[in-house]
Amino acid sequence: MAVYVATHKAFDPPALPAYVPLQVGAALHPALPYTPDNTGDHISGKNPHYCELTGLYWVWKNTHDPYKGLVHYRRYFIHRGKPVTEAYIQHLLADHDILLPRMEYLREPAAKEFCLHSGRAQDLALVRQAVEAVDPAYLPAYDRVMAGGSLHLYNMLIAPREVYDRYCAWLFAVLTHMEPLMDMTGYTPYEQRLFGFVGERLLNVWVAHTAPRVVTLPVVNTELTLAGRLRLFLRRYKNRLLFVNE
Repeated sequence: MAVYVATHKAFDPPALPAYVPLQVGAALHPALPYTPDNTGDHISGKNPHYCELTGLYWVWKNTHDPYKGLVHYRRYFIHRGKPVTEAYIQHLLADHDILLPRMEYLREPAAKEFCLHSGRAQDLALVRQAVEAVDPAYLPAYDRVMAGGSLHLYNMLIAPREVYDRYCAWLFAVLTHMEPLMDMTGYTPYEQRLFGFVGERLLNVWVAHTAPRVVTLPVVNTELTLAGRLRLFLRRYKNRLLFVNE
């Protein structure tokens, strides 16, 4: 098993053998003392637009671990307050197909939330067009997810190799189809991280369509202060109430 930890900077990784620091965007930046994402079959140079998805791609194309996954240098799946161990991951995946973050409840339907905070309406039109071009059978799931009020976020997952690879094959087929259609002229650097934001939504579409046996865990952000964690808790609680009472 290998759980790759996407990072663009030096950090203190969990002192657990399954966790492998992975420098994303390595083709564009000075080398760190970690596994780089610019060897073998890679898209490392697309990191400004793909964010941690360049790491997701590298793991797909260049590793053969029986179980593999991606987390972030500051975000981890946790169990009993600590990053989840290999033994506990194996326990969970003994009767599930994929480990994902717990659902985040949104203040708005996912499509509106995307346009308010991550991208533009024309971006979503191109995403839907790309989903249809790759496999129109996914369109009902896409429409349900984008009309819904909750998402698995962060592009984080751990799964058996065949499940991980199957998801990546579909995801990157959609993004590859979408890429030449995009014109990000005038987009801010934040908006140019578009493919990373789209990937978060597409993971939910893939899950909704393929219906794997999903198990979820909470995710901790190690850079949040106590006050920040309290604000996050209150926001999640309020959003969940709004979602449930719709």
